Amino acid sequence: MKSAAKQLFASINPLEIGKLLMRRRIPSHIHQEGAFNILAAATLLLMLMFLGVTLDTGRLYLEKRRLQKIADMAAMESLLRLPDSNCSSSPADAQLFAQESAQRQNFLTAATQNVTTECVDVITIAGIREATPSSTGEAVRAKATNRVNSSLILRAESWLGGGIDSQVTLSAIAVAERSPPVAAFSVGSQLLRLNNNKLLGQLLETIGLDIDYLTLLDANGLANTSISPAGLLEALGVDLSIDQLKALTPDGLVELANTEIGLLSVADLVNLSAQLVSDSTLKANLGILNDAIATDILLDQAQLQLFGTDTDPGLIQLNSGGAGDPIGTAMNAQINLGELLSTALLAGYAGRSLVVPDLNLLGLVNVELGIIEPPSIGIGPVGTAAYNAQIRLYLDVDSDELMSGLLSWLTGTVLGTRIHLPIWIDVVAGQGILTDINCSVEPREVDILVNSSLLNVCVGDVPDELKWSTSESCQEASSGAELIRLLGIPLLTGKTEIAPLQYQEQLAGFQVGETRSTEANPLALGNAIENIVSGLLDLLSGLFREPNAVGGDLDYSQAGQTVLIENLAKQYLDASANSGLYNVQAVTDLILNGSDEYDSEGNQVLPPLVSTDWLIENSIPTSCLLTTCPVSYWNDGSFSEAFEAYTIPGGLLDLLGISTLGNGYQSCGGLLSALLAWNACIEFNLVKFLTDKPGGIDLSESQDGNSIADPSSESVSCSGALCFLLEPVLELIKPLLNGVGELLTDLLVDTLGLEIGRTDVSVESVSCGAPELVR
Repeated sequence: MKSAAKQLFASINPLEIGKLLMRRRIPSHIHQEGAFNILAAATLLLMLMFLGVTLDTGRLYLEKRRLQKIADMAAMESLLRLPDSNCSSSPADAQLFAQESAQRQNFLTAATQNVTTECVDVITIAGIREATPSSTGEAVRAKATNRVNSSLILRAESWLGGGIDSQVTLSAIAVAERSPPVAAFSVGSQLLRLNNNKLLGQLLETIGLDIDYLTLLDANGLANTSISPAGLLEALGVDLSIDQLKALTPDGLVELANTEIGLLSVADLVNLSAQLVSDSTLKANLGILNDAIATDILLDQAQLQLFGTDTDPGLIQLNSGGAGDPIGTAMNAQINLGELLSTALLAGYAGRSLVVPDLNLLGLVNVELGIIEPPSIGIGPVGTAAYNAQIRLYLDVDSDELMSGLLSWLTGTVLGTRIHLPIWIDVVAGQGILTDINCSVEPREVDILVNSSLLNVCVGDVPDELKWSTSESCQEASSGAELIRLLGIPLLTGKTEIAPLQYQEQLAGFQVGETRSTEANPLALGNAIENIVSGLLDLLSGLFREPNAVGGDLDYSQAGQTVLIENLAKQYLDASANSGLYNVQAVTDLILNGSDEYDSEGNQVLPPLVSTDWLIENSIPTSCLLTTCPVSYWNDGSFSEAFEAYTIPGGLLDLLGISTLGNGYQSCGGLLSALLAWNACIEFNLVKFLTDKPGGIDLSESQDGNSIADPSSESVSCSGALCFLLEPVLELIKPLLNGVGELLTDLLVDTLGLEIGRTDVSVESVSCGAPELVR
């Protein structure tokens, strides 16, 4: 075996073995070409497979797209052809109209194709619009379906016995609804008229603007030029399509406007108006208006918000009909450019005190005026609100400011009396609510409900920063104040309100371009003004009796008769003092007869405190040498005789200054009392005489308060001593308070052009909406 192996090994040539190995390592050219062909074939096959899948997917996509178009058209057409575009009015017709629409697009030609409809309600949940089936739904949801061959992959698996259907059902859904009808309107438009007998005209005239230019702006051009909210945004450089703007909610639009354009100045809106008009003369007049605005610091610095909501006021109040709903067609509503500019001008004065010439009360009390709420233009569906400019008046009736000379000394020093009534009057608060839009008639009509609150009066202090607050009513802004101080005693403090006249009127059948006015009941308005005057006079009557308005935030503190007598006795003693010492004869004469000084009306400055020198039993002391005799031995005498007798010592102890009078009075004629306590002794005796007087002293007869509270009389009829003392003050202040009624009825009309109880409402445009797809 071994020898055979050796022979075999020896017979092998190593060179031949190497050649053989080399030949096996290097393939031939023919073998290389075969491998490349296989790879190329596999790649081409793979590409063909991808191309087939792509084409097949495109086939399905195009079919899906075709179905979506058919569904869109079916939903839109069925809604268009339904009565009032309301699906629930005829669901069967909605189905029929959808099928007819599909057939015109060569659909429903095979059994595999189908179109169905249903009525739905479109609601917004968390910012997403959803369609919910409802038998009362007005929107239409259309669904188009078609059964076609499935994709190649699924069919291949089906051919291989995978149990998968070789066909697939494609569908597309579309929802169409009619956008809610919208209207644009304004409330209180009489304030906005650019002429010289209205508030805005007068305010602009005070800055030197020729009123003829204002009239020209109102009459030629601006009153006939309209623009939509979308047009305003485009003119201000906001680069969004109308569809994008319609999709915004009111809050979203406000945020967009504040981000993209920020707050606007009045000059910005005037310049914008100039860009939107083509008449060269009108452009020039707008330029003059802009120059005048630059000279008014209030208008020049005013910053305005273009769009607003119910909780975030702006020049244009936009409403979408529901929380989170998009604005929709309200973006296309047309508003009058002159109305917008007038609103901006008046809003520029909001929150500030304004000086209006000739606005005063009987020439004695200046009346401040402020716009506490700027007007707004309402745009939106039923339920949209617009507000008029709310105006507040302030009258500061203060006896300290009205009295002068001797009267000032009498009220402030002698009587310690001050009447201070800070009066705030919210003239009118008006709101218009869109209640109906009638699209079944030509021209279109709208109904607007006007709610007015007229003449809300508050009496009390208001901090300076809240005087013209655009968010605080006068009830909320006012705080307690000392309204009446009598003889140095706070008599009436706090705050009070005189309820306004609430008025409501439904204005029906408005057409575009029409302006109407509410007509408040003249009797009710007259009663409201009379109630205001009566309420103010009732407060003034608090000098002598408790006012009817006491309660709630108003406190009445009736000072005791003794306290009043003490103060009054002191005032009379001081008025008759000689070199600082009280004079018994002089003060007795003042008390019985009054002073010899008269005011300009012929009234005594210090009237008598009592009508007679009354008799007092056992009032004249008799002497028992060391002391005065017991009271039972005294003689009867008058007040004047007794008052004088107590200044003469009745015994030796009285002479030394030790009083021995047994009736509670003090002997003032002794050496010590005369030197050390004369004034105090005289004052003590006088107060006791007046306090002990039978029947008392009629300081404040109730009929005096009734006389003051009587609005039918300009004068005051006094019966009590205190009323006589205060008569000069009352004769000055009562006509002022009576004059508040005249201020509200006459001066506001003549000076501001305001007709109390009348609210103007103007309709700018009405859009009945159009069917649109819900995205």
